[in-house]
Amino acid sequence: MKLPPALRLLRKSRRKAAVGCHSYPRSWSGNYLEDPVHDDPVFGGSRLVSRLLDESGVKSMVLSNHDARDGISGIRWVVLFVYFYGIAPCTGGLAFGYDTGSMSGILAMPQFLTYFKNPSNFRQGGITASILAGAFAGSLLTGAFLADRLGRKKTILLGSAIFTIGCAISAAANNIEALVAGRVINGLGNGCLTMMVTMYQSEIAPREIRGRIISVFQCFVNLGILIAFWIQFGTSHINGSAAWRLPMGLQMIATVALHVTMWFMPESPRWLVQKDRQEEALHVLAQVHAGGDINDPYVQAELAEIVAKLSFEKNHPPPSYFDLLLGSQRRRMWIGIGVQFWQSMTGINVIMYYAVFLFQQAGLGATSSSLLANGLQGVVLNVFTYPNMYYMDKWGRRWPMVIGGVGMGISMMIIGVLMKAYGDPVFDSLTQKTNFDFTNAAASRTIIAFVYIYVAWFAITWACVAWVYPPEIFSMSMRGRATSMTTATNWFINFWFALYIPTAMAKISWKLYMIFMALCYLMSVVVYLFYPESAGKTLEEMDFLFSKGRSPWTFLDREATRIGALFQRDLEHGEALTVFDEDGMVLKDKVRQVEDVVEANVHGEEK
Repeated sequence: MKLPPALRLLRKSRRKAAVGCHSYPRSWSGNYLEDPVHDDPVFGGSRLVSRLLDESGVKSMVLSNHDARDGISGIRWVVLFVYFYGIAPCTGGLAFGYDTGSMSGILAMPQFLTYFKNPSNFRQGGITASILAGAFAGSLLTGAFLADRLGRKKTILLGSAIFTIGCAISAAANNIEALVAGRVINGLGNGCLTMMVTMYQSEIAPREIRGRIISVFQCFVNLGILIAFWIQFGTSHINGSAAWRLPMGLQMIATVALHVTMWFMPESPRWLVQKDRQEEALHVLAQVHAGGDINDPYVQAELAEIVAKLSFEKNHPPPSYFDLLLGSQRRRMWIGIGVQFWQSMTGINVIMYYAVFLFQQAGLGATSSSLLANGLQGVVLNVFTYPNMYYMDKWGRRWPMVIGGVGMGISMMIIGVLMKAYGDPVFDSLTQKTNFDFTNAAASRTIIAFVYIYVAWFAITWACVAWVYPPEIFSMSMRGRATSMTTATNWFINFWFALYIPTAMAKISWKLYMIFMALCYLMSVVVYLFYPESAGKTLEEMDFLFSKGRSPWTFLDREATRIGALFQRDLEHGEALTVFDEDGMVLKDKVRQVEDVVEANVHGEEK
């Protein structure tokens, strides 16, 4: 077997790239870049990158010679497959979002409250929080036992099956105990999917559009919320238990679709290399990134990076949970946990789970009016998520998180101040909540408007980043367990919020929003000080930013705050220049050592 030229890693001395139209990267305007090392594009020709992608907002290069021969039609197919493989698993997010949105309206339906004999605030919180308890356990179990053993694909298949079973039990429940049991099972699958889908996307997507593709997960979450809001509004006019059973059962459609789709999806190339299946990994990378061309320079350089990094990590066993929290990787572990922690602390899931009650507090007394306002909130959430998804790789991760926290904090402050200044507390015996009677109609309308403004701020900033950022900053050896811990953090915080927020809305009312105001401001400061930029960087390059000796004060580190790649790849030779160990040292020697391993496993030409 003869190794393709681009995978003869460091065998030949470095030489200047031959002059040709595909040997130089181009900028957005088509001019040659003056300083290519500090720009985002991966250099050289590839089916993946084209002017067609440039028009879609992806930084890329001009076509290579073989691309030019294939023509634009072939490029479109490659682009289509790149996005398909990254986006298809996002139906898991649709199921997650649908469940999140469904409980907001179901808990306010008289049909539901009457069927279960007007459950107390604590019981209502328990019904909502039960799925979060299951999700917390599901994410930890997935990270500890499933993700690295079964692989990404099989774990997603298992999670979608468990989710579907839980949905069926919940929809058929005749008492609160059965409903809670179904939702716990539902949560086990949910925790698995929310962790694994984003991990799978981060490992299969090209870095140029990785942020955009992973952010589609949040778009599907938001779409699920929107669909649930309007289905609730429609079924609220049905008499009897079908009003709430129907919206609970319909979420199975998304998980069944995910289960069927994943049978046709490839396994993660990074997981395949981890299991010494380099030949399969090469073909997956070629299939996803280059239309099946295993000789594509982009694909070969990418495989070289993965093989070199994982060959080093194989001599360093995966860290334990204790090591992740207190060992050498603790900084990136706590930053990853912090992203999910702060997203929960914005209060967004409180609004998603109990938005109908919030609108009733703001003066919309009738259930139908509150459900309608809830549906409009779903529209706002979806509309403002799309700019985030489209421009995420251009805006980066840091500044949207900083600015979004300030915007949400201002919105929460105005909501709390107006409730205190103009609202007269009124207790609702049916919902067991404290609402407000507003003699000043303008104040009531302003509160509702700022709920929408708050949701818009969240959607355009934090909505996608919390799911994109953690998998981007973790090394391969820690990614399974670390991602499970960050996802579990989200579920853990939201479990307690969901359990006690109904009681808090009744007891402290307007003060609740002032608490969230303070938390939003605080998280903006923390992100600015400590969180490095990950946009446009390879997963392996992030190891360099977290290497020993670098300052944790990110705002003082120019490399850590810059959007885009830190180092270039030499696609002429397939050299991987962005592979680092934990000390930030380039693994040149390790790259040489894995040459024979790659050559033995890659399906190349005969000698």
